Amino acid sequence: MEGIIQVSRLFIYDTSNFIDFPIGGQLTSIGNFLRYVCEEHPERVKDIMLVGVTLCPEEIGRVKRIELYGQQIGFLAVAAAEGDLGNTSRSLRLMYVKGLLRFGRLLKLTKRDCNYIHTPEAYGVVKLFSFRTPCVIFSHGSYFNMERGFRFFQKNLLVKKGFTCYLKWLLKTADRILLLDRDSLRDYGPYNSNLVRVSNSIVCPELPEGCRRLKSGRVEELLFVGRLSRDKRVEPIIRAVTEAGSDEILQGVRLTVVGSGEEYNRLIPYEGDQVHFTGAVAPKEVRGYMEKADILVMNSVFEGVPMTILEAVSMGLPVISTNVGGIGEVLRFGQDSEETDGTPEGIRQAVRRIAAAYEVYSKNAYENSGAYDYRRINKRVYGLLCDYWR
Repeated sequence: MEGIIQVSRLFIYDTSNFIDFPIGGQLTSIGNFLRYVCEEHPERVKDIMLVGVTLCPEEIGRVKRIELYGQQIGFLAVAAAEGDLGNTSRSLRLMYVKGLLRFGRLLKLTKRDCNYIHTPEAYGVVKLFSFRTPCVIFSHGSYFNMERGFRFFQKNLLVKKGFTCYLKWLLKTADRILLLDRDSLRDYGPYNSNLVRVSNSIVCPELPEGCRRLKSGRVEELLFVGRLSRDKRVEPIIRAVTEAGSDEILQGVRLTVVGSGEEYNRLIPYEGDQVHFTGAVAPKEVRGYMEKADILVMNSVFEGVPMTILEAVSMGLPVISTNVGGIGEVLRFGQDSEETDGTPEGIRQAVRRIAAAYEVYSKNAYENSGAYDYRRINKRVYGLLCDYWR
């Protein structure tokens, strides 16, 4: 009817509870977008619905409101997750799909709405409920790497091949794809022309002196933060510390491993004087571990643009990392970070280089992080979504 404003709602899909599970950069990235909207466009918050998972099974299928950044935001949990990621017995992705099929009708999607999808398995289900509802994908890393990260279907070639075909269909039919790195841009190019490179974002803290200093004049503590999966290659980081021998720079250096996952039980025997495992912690607690550490070490086989790295450099924390995915586009190796080949000795060599000029690396890290401030990044993301979320 003429004169009536038709409301466009934004549905955000992820296998998280949007508050504190699971720990990782994807949740932080989504949280920073929500923070931006809550602060800069509070009038639009009422039209957002989060579709995720819960740690409380009794919440499944119930629409409720959760408080984020001083605002009340709609939330629908379609599946229950197991809190201990190191001992999960079922595929969370599969449970999410089944839950979305069961409860997706509660969303009452229309062609005026917009789906903002952070977990690709949601795409097919929302298209089933409303094929005409626009879908914007946020790809946190190249989808063509996902097959290697399967935990439950590694030996099922039919499932792996079918999932690859599904991803190609998704890429071809999505209205817009936001992506983080050149690898994804290259991989997706043959399937979709509406690709936009953005970045993950961080909340940049104040660092009064512009850099941090080694408390005792030497490197004392390394830090790893992330999911304990095979692709993160945490064991070589551990061995870089435990097999340092008489190395003067690394003598007595400790490693703190923050996170949980399927590799936890295999790695926990390394716990000792030099290696400490925290298990899963709330995202807000990660900052405390970064404040105590001297260097962040990442050793992934593939990545997008890890939030953990962005958070570290924003605190003036130098980084050692493999040069995969979008990492080399964010870090400036030799200035705020050092590249490693992923081996224990390669990691030790990188520690030595940073230790020799620690304050220079820290100052560069802090200065370079300003380009990823959450307000700057998410102002653009918001604008790109508003082409569909009118």
